Amino acid sequence: MLSDASPACFDGPHAAWNLAVYLRESAERWPEHEYLRQTGQSLSYAETWQRVRGISAWLQSQGIARGDRIVMVAENSIEVVLLFFATAQIGAISVILHPQIKAEGLRRILEQTEPRLVLLDATTASLQPVLGEIPVLWQADCADVDSSDPPAVPFPGIDQDPAFLVFTSGSTGTPRGVILTHDNVRFVSAAIQARLQYEEGDRVGVFLPLSFDYGLYQLFYAALTGASVFIGRPEMAGPELPRILAAQEITVLPGVPTLFGGLIKMQRYRPVPLPRLRVITNTGDHLPQTHLDSLRQLFPQARVFPMYGLTECKRVSILLPEEIDAHPGSVGRALDGTEVFAMDDAGRRLPPGQTGQLCVRGRHLALGYWRAPEETAQRYKVLGEGLCRVLMSGDQGSVDADGFLHFHGRSDFLIKHKGHRLSPAEVEEAACRLPHITMAGCVKDEARDQLCLFVQATAAEMTEKEVILALSEKLEPAKVPDRVTFLATIPLTGNQKVDRKALKALL
Repeated sequence: MLSDASPACFDGPHAAWNLAVYLRESAERWPEHEYLRQTGQSLSYAETWQRVRGISAWLQSQGIARGDRIVMVAENSIEVVLLFFATAQIGAISVILHPQIKAEGLRRILEQTEPRLVLLDATTASLQPVLGEIPVLWQADCADVDSSDPPAVPFPGIDQDPAFLVFTSGSTGTPRGVILTHDNVRFVSAAIQARLQYEEGDRVGVFLPLSFDYGLYQLFYAALTGASVFIGRPEMAGPELPRILAAQEITVLPGVPTLFGGLIKMQRYRPVPLPRLRVITNTGDHLPQTHLDSLRQLFPQARVFPMYGLTECKRVSILLPEEIDAHPGSVGRALDGTEVFAMDDAGRRLPPGQTGQLCVRGRHLALGYWRAPEETAQRYKVLGEGLCRVLMSGDQGSVDADGFLHFHGRSDFLIKHKGHRLSPAEVEEAACRLPHITMAGCVKDEARDQLCLFVQATAAEMTEKEVILALSEKLEPAKVPDRVTFLATIPLTGNQKVDRKALKALL
């Protein structure tokens, strides 16, 4: 790890690039444009940069330096965003965690990261005893840091330095922090923006936790174009979501299938005009074709972008709206400057159309996992005579002759049933095509050797036998569930994905 004694770079035109440059340049170009908004508060680009400079100077005065870690455990807020960029400016490393994290999970992450400072808010104050002697910065105090005339704090690192960690469960079940550099973000954000085309007048609605990299990266795309970001909270993505989208004049909505399933249900039950909504993006989980069709029908003015990615490299591919009909089921072509191919179990590159493990190359590949060299070596390989660094995704898929990627399932979730390996997403998507079913989760009951489907429906007009019969007409025998259970609400993870571990616990 970089030490505090690492040489500092001057803050001039040739200084190393870092994430805070997004704000500095945006403040110069669009000083009066709104950048951040939440209920009852908003900041322009100039005001945001001024406050980030003030917090940067304060952090430096506390002795926090290049390579130190700052952990943030708080609800989505403007203060979290300010502290994140200020941390980047001083060369320290941010770790944003979900505010619903449990004490034991937080303890394990603190042991790995050894932070110099932890941000808490009123909703996470009960976690303070876990911190021990680690200093606490309260969100309210962060808001009061003096930014009236802050001294310039030069970035002391290089663009290959770690900027932040995104924690995942890891292959062993131990939380692992994916290490993203400043340059990783710079490359992939520009490549994503080249496809999505956010605009200067957009307002992006963030209803995903900032601990989820999909939510966090919206800050970067907006800063590239002078757009505004509404900092919402996951609980807003419920029955009131359409009203909030209308009131906040949201034009760009990034989400996951569960968010869109709820939005579709609300718009059919009690529609709210959303004429400004022009971009819808999905990742994090497979978007059922029924959801895709419904979104295009309900919001004909909006461009819908199915995408595929992993935390270990952020984004892999994006399907353009005009490509959807010609390439059904695809998640698009690899980003510019990115290569994706399928590999068999023997490590051979497969020809177009054949299914294997998806492998990714590009400048956005993370450095690896924080303090986990063995797991890093398993996922990041150096292959071929050219010594190419490749991310072994662990996901099954194929790339056709035209370069379009087809995702078949995450290896962690693949199910072996009746001698066949199947993706639960295929069963779930077929279920969502049935009348009244808005969400589904498929898991294997290993003890009974049964394929179990949990469904959330708008009406109790179908019985278990009718669902099984309907699916038997759409799926191969090995993919037809043995049991169907109706739930009022499908359990979700903190990132609003179907929580298959919780479904297994229900068995």
